[in-house]
Order: sequence, then C-alpha cells, then structure tokens
Amino acid sequence: MIRTARVSDFEELSELCLQLGYEVNKEEIKKRLQYILENKDHAIFVYEDKNGLVSGWAHIFGKHLLEGVYAELGGIVVDTGHRRQGIGKMLINECEKWSTEQGYSEIRVRSGGQREKAHQFYSQIGYENTKWQKVFRRSLN
Repeated sequence: MIRTARVSDFEELSELCLQLGYEVNKEEIKKRLQYILENKDHAIFVYEDKNGLVSGWAHIFGKHLLEGVYAELGGIVVDTGHRRQGIGKMLINECEKWSTEQGYSEIRVRSGGQREKAHQFYSQIGYENTKWQKVFRRSLN
C-alpha cells in the first residue's frame, strides 16, 4: 500500500536512508520529515506492506526557478529485500499523480553517477537523461 508518510515513520525512514548510503541522525530525520509534511509544496510517500512495515519511500517537491517551474524527485529508496517487486514504480506513480494535482507538467530527478541501477530503473519507466552535471558544495559551518 502506498500512503503519505507520518511523523511516526521516522525510524523506518532513517533505516532506509542508510541503504542510500547516507549517515543519518534519527532526530534530524524526524525534524526534516515534520518540515516536509507541513510544507504544501512537498510530499513524501511510503510503501507499507501487509504487515505494516514501511519498506520504501519517495520524496517529491515543487521547484520554482526563474528559468522554470517543475517537480523534482528528492529521493527514493526501496528496502533491499523488497526490490524488483514494482514498489519503486508505485512510489514514482504516486509522485507523478501528486505533481499533476499540484499543477506541475514535468518531473526531474537527479541521480549520482555511481547509481547505475537507478539510472536503468528511470530509463525503464520512461524518464530520459537530459544532461550530465557536476555538483559543487561549500560547507557554511
């Protein structure tokens, strides 16, 4: 079942973030999740199995730039034990539905160069690679 995330999901979502390769602080995840759920231009959907276990999530948000307005997939992950069952596609479908309902006519997704399986997944479900880029970062701490 796909549903909107709840704040009470934060521990399971934190565990899934680890599978994406990110260090996590559960209290920070909880705080970020609360922000996302309170912000009308963001949504996070989860896959909950018949036993009530959250084993996937997808975050979608609106992006408003001078050069364009679109929805962007902020992240998606399915638990390693639940992959290749169509859960990712269901989560993407829910993000696409939300985007359409919010008035967006395009979804963009960024995917790290090392995530080849993710690239294959996006291509298989109809997304096209439009450019390669480098991301630069500067810490402000």
